[in-house]
Amino acid sequence: MAGFKISFFSGLSEKISPRLLPTDVAQNAQNVFLDSGRIEGIKVDTDHSSEAADPDTHPASHISASTKTIFQATTNEWLTFTEDVDIIRSPIKQDAFNRIYFTGNGGFPKYGGQANLISGSGPYPAASFRLGLPTPAAISSISVNNSSVPNASVSSRAYLYTEITTFGEEGPPSAVTSNQIVDAADGASVTLALPAASSGNFSISKRRLYRTDVNGLFRFVTDIAGTSSGNFTETVVDSLLGEELESSDNLAPPDDDTSTHPDGPMLGITAMPNGITAGFSGKTLLFSESYLPHSYPEGNQLTSRDDIVGIASIAQGLLVTTTGKPLLVSGTDPSAMGMVEIDANLPNANKRSLVDMGEYAIYSSPDGLVSVSASGVSVVTEQIFTRDQWQNYYPSNIEGYEYEGKYIGFTFDGSNNATKKGFIFDPRGGKNAFVNLDFYATAGYNDRLNDILYLVIDGNLKAFAQGTTARSYLWKSKDFYSNVDICPSVAKVNAESYSSLTFKLFADGVLKHTQTVTNGNFFRLPSGYRCKSIEVQLEGTDTINEVCVYESPQEIT
Repeated sequence: MAGFKISFFSGLSEKISPRLLPTDVAQNAQNVFLDSGRIEGIKVDTDHSSEAADPDTHPASHISASTKTIFQATTNEWLTFTEDVDIIRSPIKQDAFNRIYFTGNGGFPKYGGQANLISGSGPYPAASFRLGLPTPAAISSISVNNSSVPNASVSSRAYLYTEITTFGEEGPPSAVTSNQIVDAADGASVTLALPAASSGNFSISKRRLYRTDVNGLFRFVTDIAGTSSGNFTETVVDSLLGEELESSDNLAPPDDDTSTHPDGPMLGITAMPNGITAGFSGKTLLFSESYLPHSYPEGNQLTSRDDIVGIASIAQGLLVTTTGKPLLVSGTDPSAMGMVEIDANLPNANKRSLVDMGEYAIYSSPDGLVSVSASGVSVVTEQIFTRDQWQNYYPSNIEGYEYEGKYIGFTFDGSNNATKKGFIFDPRGGKNAFVNLDFYATAGYNDRLNDILYLVIDGNLKAFAQGTTARSYLWKSKDFYSNVDICPSVAKVNAESYSSLTFKLFADGVLKHTQTVTNGNFFRLPSGYRCKSIEVQLEGTDTINEVCVYESPQEIT
C-alpha cells in the first residue's frame, strides 16, 4: 500500500475488524450526515424554550432536566411529564372538544378536552379527568301511582340509569335488584329515589334513565340533569320510549385499584384504525369499542404468554412486544381480534425504545435493534455490532424517536448514570446505517405535520437539526494496513469550505500529526518514522468530499 484515497464516506461498524473494513466504512462516525456519500455535519438544533404562546403569552413549556415526556397540545402549548407517559389525540371524528388521552401519569388513565388541559398559565396539563366511568349505585327505591291512569294496562317493568359526562360519554348501567322492578300502568306516575352520582374526578353532568318495554328491553326514558341525590318522577308512555340501552359493556379501563386490577392500571394507550384504542396491563391486551375510547369491554381482551412491555400500531396490525416473543394482533372488530406469536425470541428491553416507523416498528432487544414488518422480524444491527458490543449502548435504557425515516436513539449507563449519548440508525442506509451523537435527550416529540423532531436537551426544548450551521463532527477511517513498512509524506482534503476542518494521522495506533486544513492543497506530513498501519480522523464542520494520503506528492497529483 503506497497510499489511499477515500471519496465516499459511510457510517460506522464495530463488528468487523478495523483492518478488514471496506475503504468507506468508519471506525467511528459522530454527528455526521452521510446520505450524499460526503461528510456533512448534522445541523445544530434551534431553541424553542422561550416561545410565547397565544394571547396570554404563556410559556411554551415548563420543561426541566427531569422532563421525560412532552406532547404538543397546540403550536406553542405543551403537555409535560416527569414520567413515561403515552399520549394520543382523540380518535373520535370531528371531536368538538379536541380530547387528548394519556396513560402512565399516576394511578389511572386520564383524558381531557384541549380547553381543560391547557387552561391557565401552566404547567400543563392543568386539568384532566379519569378515563371511563364506574358502575353507579343502584336506584334506592321506586314508588308507583297508578291512579292517574285508571284504565291503562298494568305491566311489570324494571329501571336502571347510567351516568353521562360533560363530553357526552356514557358509562355502564346501575344494577337491577328487586327494588327496581315494579308493576306500573302505561303513563303512570313513577317516582325514583336516585343516589348521588359517582364520586371522583369523572366530569359527570347528568344521569340517563332507562326502563324495560313490553319485550323486556331497556329503553331510554329521559335525561336527568345534575348529580345530587333526590327524587325524580317520570310519566312517559310506552310508545314514546327511545333507543335501546347500548352501554352495558362500557367498562372503564384498569386503574390502580389492586383489588380488582392486580396487574395495575392500563398503560401504553395507542390509536388504531377504525377508531379503536389499545392498551395493556400485565399480560392483558385491551381494546376499546370503536370511537368510544372510554369503553373497554371484557370481551375485547386478549392474553399474552409473557408480560407485555410495549405496543405500537403498524401497517400489519398491532405489534405487541413482551419479555419474550413479540406478537402481532390484527382485525377490525375489537371483539374479534386475532393474535399470532412471532417465532423469534427477541424481548423488548425497554418500553420507550419501541417506535412506530410507519410500515414497521423498531425496538431495542438485548441482541440489537429489532425491526418487525410485513417481511418478518430481524435484528437490523447484527451486521454492525456483536451482541457484546451492543451492550455498550445499554439496550435496557434506549429511548427512540422516528425522524425522516430514521431511528433517533438516546441511552445512558444506568449503573452510574454517567455515560449519556445518542445515535442515528437508518434502516435504509446500508453502510450509512449507524452514526453516533454526542448529546443526550430526556424526551422527544415528532411533529409529523411540520416534519420537526422536538427534543428536551439539558432541560431546554430544541428542534433537532433545524439550524443553519453544522455541529462539530468526527469521522475516523478504517485501519489501512500494509505488509511492508511505509512512510506517509503528504495528505490532501477536498472540502466545500475550510472554516473549521482538522486532519489527524495515526500511525501504528499513535497520533503522529494534527493539521488545521485551510485549503485544498496537499500538505506535508512529519517524517522520521515508518509504519504498517495508517488511520485518519477528520473533525470540524465543513463538508468533505475526499481525503487522500500518499508517500509522495506525485502520487496525489
